[in-house]
Amino acid sequence: MISSDDTAATARDLSEAAWHLRWDDTSVRELADRLGPPAEVSDDPPRLVVPVSRPEGEPLAQAREFRRVADALRAALGEPGLLGAHGHRRPPGRRADPRWGRPFLRWRRGGTTLELRAGAAGPELVLEPSETWESWYPDAGTGFVGVGEESGLSVDHPPHEPPADWEDLALTLAVFLRTLPAETYALGIAHCLPLYGRIAGSGAPLLFDIVSDDRLFLDFTEYEVAEAARGERVAALGWTRTDSLPPGHLDPGLDGGAPWRVDAGGPGEVDAGAAAALLVRTARAAGLDRPTDLLLGGEGEFRRPYRFGFPGLGLPTV
Repeated sequence: MISSDDTAATARDLSEAAWHLRWDDTSVRELADRLGPPAEVSDDPPRLVVPVSRPEGEPLAQAREFRRVADALRAALGEPGLLGAHGHRRPPGRRADPRWGRPFLRWRRGGTTLELRAGAAGPELVLEPSETWESWYPDAGTGFVGVGEESGLSVDHPPHEPPADWEDLALTLAVFLRTLPAETYALGIAHCLPLYGRIAGSGAPLLFDIVSDDRLFLDFTEYEVAEAARGERVAALGWTRTDSLPPGHLDPGLDGGAPWRVDAGGPGEVDAGAAAALLVRTARAAGLDRPTDLLLGGEGEFRRPYRFGFPGLGLPTV
């Protein structure tokens, strides 16, 4: 394992080299030779990869180690202009993504970007042309991406792909939720995503909150919903009364006070299929006619100092 100090020094060397690097095979290999092992060159297109460490394979250990490295780089380089998780569509180039999550942080210096990403066996530093990722993401990205409010960067998000049916919505939610607490923990951020539902005669009341920091919680508010999603019927759907959960189980700053909640688990613990099925059957019981009636509240996009987009959710934003 590279120490936090050595990781920061390597990142500073790479970041400084970014100002002068020409993106041809010879220049990249010369830089790799100067840095020495474990730096390696990956082609398609040329990029420099430096493995940082190889923690134990289980998700919590991987997320914790990624967080250690991310904190060291923030201290050395400042907040990244971009961060997020790559979702199920991988960026271009040869790589092996881990199953526990695909978090990343990106420091852009003109035409070159230094990225901390989750590699197959542990965190990696990657130096690559900025255009490689920035031209790919608007067309094919999933997951979620935050853009620093003071970074001066702007990233277009992929076109919205609405769910075709309830089964498609459940699958999309499951893919998004499975790795979410591992990714938010690794990145050192939290999400609180409100989901509204169009219900005939009731407008679009708040139904759910997806809350994730080092654990994933799902909240349900039975406000202006159909009788099938009220009172004790909510418990039958699979929800737990919030006041029956242990005190302090959720950061007060993330707690919206919903009466019903499910603790879906931490890194590697989420039964994503069950969590998604709970949201879908509750939405239908609440009175939603179509999966496209489930909406992401725009307030969930703002978590200072970033503004986030969530193409991996596949929901329209209101």
